Amino acid sequence: MSHNKRLYTVLKGALKMVLFTVASVWNFFESVLFVGGLIGCLMLPVAWPMKFVYAAVWLIFFFSVSKGIAKLEDNQERSRNSKLRK
Repeated sequence: MSHNKRLYTVLKGALKMVLFTVASVWNFFESVLFVGGLIGCLMLPVAWPMKFVYAAVWLIFFFSVSKGIAKLEDNQERSRNSKLRK
């Protein structure tokens, strides 16, 4: 039983570290990816209407990933606050 508890603790710590790393990397590259993605979509060698379609798809994808990362950060913050209350 003690072995399982230690493994659980190590896995929980590793998960927190991965979530923190993903959130930090995303915060660093967020603005670069937003602007760079739009410029990249406009520089694609396709017809003009398709450039706008690709840009719209990029914005939808970027918005979805941003919301997902925000939920991860909120969940991490809530768990940190709940530990402080105890």
